[in-house]
Amino acid sequence: MRHTLAAEINVTPLVDVCLVLLIIFMVVTPTLNQVELPQAPEPQAWPAEPARTRITLALGPPLAISVDDDPGPLSEPALEMLMHALHARQPSSQILLRADKRLSYGDIKRVLRIVQAAGFGAVGLVAEKPAPTTR
Repeated sequence: MRHTLAAEINVTPLVDVCLVLLIIFMVVTPTLNQVELPQAPEPQAWPAEPARTRITLALGPPLAISVDDDPGPLSEPALEMLMHALHARQPSSQILLRADKRLSYGDIKRVLRIVQAAGFGAVGLVAEKPAPTTR
């Protein structure tokens, strides 16, 4: 009687490792896109400076950009052109950014980069005063 050697790959450890990795990714993935922005307990009023013009950028939930409460949303290339034109006309303007809290941080960061690339160095973030809690 002749004995032959049967070469078989044992896939059980491979399946175990894959299942463990799958469970880890399923638990970790939902927490990757959640960024908690800091809350301002008492936002301070912007100091009044009559010599500087304020330009307010409002960002809506689907990235809809409006300037000084104009109803028409701007695209990112249009905002870039507008910011360069405004900086050429009024380089000392103050930029205020009011963003919806449902937007991702990446959307806000892209708009901030557009504003800074136009030459505006400092951008103020508009915060809402939280409603007082009753106990």
